[in-house]
Amino acid sequence: MKKIIDFLKSETLVFLTLVFVLVAQIIHTMYIFEQIRVADMSFAIGSSRITILNWTHALIFAVSIEAAILMFILNGKRLPSKIYAIASWSTNILYYGTWKLPIPDMLATIIASSMLAGSIWFFSDLFAEKIELLPYGRSEDDLRKFIAAQEQEERSKMAFKKAL
Repeated sequence: MKKIIDFLKSETLVFLTLVFVLVAQIIHTMYIFEQIRVADMSFAIGSSRITILNWTHALIFAVSIEAAILMFILNGKRLPSKIYAIASWSTNILYYGTWKLPIPDMLATIIASSMLAGSIWFFSDLFAEKIELLPYGRSEDDLRKFIAAQEQEERSKMAFKKAL
């Protein structure tokens, strides 16, 4: 049982789960990208329209966008990762056409959209913790120096207040 618990808490399972939610989100982002595409790279062969280049381009775009959240977190950039997670949530709202739905369906899509974008954000954070990255990409020594500087600044403020 301990092995099962250890695996369920492992960075491997966290990463795999993150990949699964990213794949789900990638489809949404691809669809939105296809809807707003300006450059059409499709071509005709006989009576068939071949759109593989359009969809390949959409896939590359979507993978890049969704992987950005993980890359920002792994490199200590928390704010951009949060902005991208909000953008992913917005993509889901657009994907589902939430504003056109009856209220129960609208609420369901908002909840599902929040869960998917939140999962990407939170699993990215959890993965960063699992591989023992320190806050904001600092090394352990840099983090100790930062904390010591903060404590020294606080002591200086207290001493200044006492002197007054």
